[in-house]
Amino acid sequence: MKNMPLFVVALLALAVSGCAVRRAAEPAESTGKSAVVARQADSSAGETDDWDDVADVQVHDPIEPVNRGVFWFNHQLYTFIAKPFSTAYEAVFPELVRRSIRNAYENIRFPVRFVNHTLQGRLDQTAKETGRFLVNTTAGVGGVMKPADKIPALADIPKVDTGQTFGKWGVPHGPYLVFPVLGPTSSRDLVGTAGDTVLNPVAWLGLLFGGAAWTTAVSAPSGAHGVPDQMDRYDMATKDALDPYISARTGYMQNREAAVGR
Repeated sequence: MKNMPLFVVALLALAVSGCAVRRAAEPAESTGKSAVVARQADSSAGETDDWDDVADVQVHDPIEPVNRGVFWFNHQLYTFIAKPFSTAYEAVFPELVRRSIRNAYENIRFPVRFVNHTLQGRLDQTAKETGRFLVNTTAGVGGVMKPADKIPALADIPKVDTGQTFGKWGVPHGPYLVFPVLGPTSSRDLVGTAGDTVLNPVAWLGLLFGGAAWTTAVSAPSGAHGVPDQMDRYDMATKDALDPYISARTGYMQNREAAVGR
């Protein structure tokens, strides 16, 4: 029992530091609620085809009963662990501290963005991302602050990841999957998540020094800072949904399609 707090922190860090959960229930800005409602209506009418059209995105969900069971488990985890943690985290750490942690870990993920901009052939973005990293690392004290945001040429660089790169190369989503803790993904994005992990220096530190305690110490702040925002997005996607599973699935697929289209 004395190790339970460490386990909970590790679980939360894993849940929100991975790409899959980071995108879990974040609906695309370009799509409206009507598509979600329409899809839910189809579901309640008894549509069971493995292939579903969601806002012009085909969703291949061949193991939906299994995915729904895992989704239910994750919902309990989010409700009884992640949400209370989110409330406590915001109460203990002021916004300035939370923002500084978020900025620092975002800065550390520079290799993920550098490599994927390059793989997409967007060398202008690669150069901008490099300039942004150098400015934030030096003038921003290791990325705690983001002075590059005040430089027009270095601001608003689109976020990229390995799954998005695969999408731009024409790789299809493949089967939709829901994993315990990690949440929703597709077979394409699952491989992309592995690629992002390999490129993420936070993972390098864990492997370099080894040991569960060190890995948790390095990854926990990275995961913790994103819990409040992640819970807000999850609630927005599922709170008033007729079928929360379909709503979360729709939001995930729409967001990933929007990412590929950027």
